[in-house]
Amino acid sequence: MALVASIGNLNYDIYIKTPELPGLDQSVEAVDIYTGGGGSAANFAVAITRMGHRARFLGSVGDDVMGDIILKELAGEGVDVSFVKRIKGVRSGVVVVIVQPDGGKRMIAYRGANMGLSPDDINELSLGGVDHVHVASGRVELILKAKEVAKKLGKTISVDGGTALARKGLEVVSKALSGVDVIFMNQAEAKLLASSADHRAAVDVIARNISAKEVVVTLGDKGAMAVSDGEFIYVDAFRLQPVDTTGAGDTFAAAYIAARLAGFSLYERLLFANAAASIKVTRPGARSSPRFAEVAEFLRSLGYRIAD
Repeated sequence: MALVASIGNLNYDIYIKTPELPGLDQSVEAVDIYTGGGGSAANFAVAITRMGHRARFLGSVGDDVMGDIILKELAGEGVDVSFVKRIKGVRSGVVVVIVQPDGGKRMIAYRGANMGLSPDDINELSLGGVDHVHVASGRVELILKAKEVAKKLGKTISVDGGTALARKGLEVVSKALSGVDVIFMNQAEAKLLASSADHRAAVDVIARNISAKEVVVTLGDKGAMAVSDGEFIYVDAFRLQPVDTTGAGDTFAAAYIAARLAGFSLYERLLFANAAASIKVTRPGARSSPRFAEVAEFLRSLGYRIAD
């Protein structure tokens, strides 16, 4: 059982499910509403515990009631929150998620206290005893510091910078991610980063310009692909009925890292992570990720050979 540190945002998510979006000065009816903890890094931390590993979260919340709620919920999932900062006088992060009938989502984010996390909070103490470091943030200063400390401690590191990082351009991103073990992004982010309309060409550009061991790109309902040492691997998506895609990328990343820690091949990692994300989208909320045994059993039921 490894200890995995996750660095980034912790939010209070408010989900509104509606069949249509309102126009200016209009209102529409919601068919469902639910709340729960969110934030990509926090979602990853929960997902990695369900993969059978220990998790430590590094982030920042306000000293408000919402901060109390989301910290308690995260700790209740077995995540170590002892290094989380509380920022006085600042509201905790809140994200409103508008969920469409097909499971797709639109999000409005208030970062709030999340911005209180600084590079100084990422050090040999907060990352002490960690086996792997995952950064789910587009803030370059956090990525650089995490990479520096991880490499100093001899630990592997993965980064999921999202759209915020992709928007910074290939020159900035290549410097920030140079030497990273695993890079995660979705196809829209890959196309944006590489200024390409084709995801395969975009991944090729990224792999040639960023000296990372593995570049992994999720393709939504078309599956996922990865490139490592010039080898391209692609896996198809599993056709399950989506309910809510929020947190699917975080589930994918956690399952991929768990498979990597288990010694799975590149193809097996992609397959396992794709299956985990496919199961997750059939459930509401960002924290509805499956457990390792559940994913393994799902794959076995389809005829795949997966070790426990």
